[in-house]
Amino acid sequence: MSAERVLTLIRHAKSGWDDPSLSDFDRPLNERGERDAPEMARRMAARGEYPDHFIASSARRARETALVLAQGTGFPEADIHFERSLYLADTQRLLGTIRNLPDRAREVWLVGHNPDLTDLANLLAGPHTDNLPTCAVFRMAFDGGSWRDVREGTGRLLVYDTPKKPWQAT
Repeated sequence: MSAERVLTLIRHAKSGWDDPSLSDFDRPLNERGERDAPEMARRMAARGEYPDHFIASSARRARETALVLAQGTGFPEADIHFERSLYLADTQRLLGTIRNLPDRAREVWLVGHNPDLTDLANLLAGPHTDNLPTCAVFRMAFDGGSWRDVREGTGRLLVYDTPKKPWQAT
C-alpha cells in the first residue's frame, strides 16, 4: 500500500457583504458562491477526488461551502469536522492541524480562509500562486507514513483548479 497522503486545500466560496449587521464569522455565501461551490464539487467528483477525512472552518461561509462539496461528491455531511480554530488561523496553526491528522486518513480536504490558505499552499508545495481565489482547489500529495512528516516544500502539486480557470491535466 502506498504511503502517499493527499491534502486538498479549498478556499471558501464567494461570500456576501450585503448585511452590515452580520459579523465576519457569520457572512453567508453570495449568489456567485452558491453557483461556484456546486461546480467545483462536480469537477472534483469528475476527477475522482474523495476524502476520507474532511475538516472545515466553522465560519458560516466555510460551513456552507463544505456542505455543498459534500453534497456534490457524496461525502456524508455528518462526517465533516467543523473547527472554530480554522477561522483566522495562521499558517503555523494550519500546519499544526495537518500534522495532528489521524494517520488512518489518506486523503484530507480542508476548507478555510485566505490569506492563510495561500500562504500554506505555497509553503508546502512551493510558490504557485499569489492568491487562492474563492472556491479554489489546491490538491497536493506527500510521501511518508504520517501527517507528522509534512514539512515546508514536501508537497507535490497535483491539481490547482479555480472557478474561473479550470485545471487542465498536463
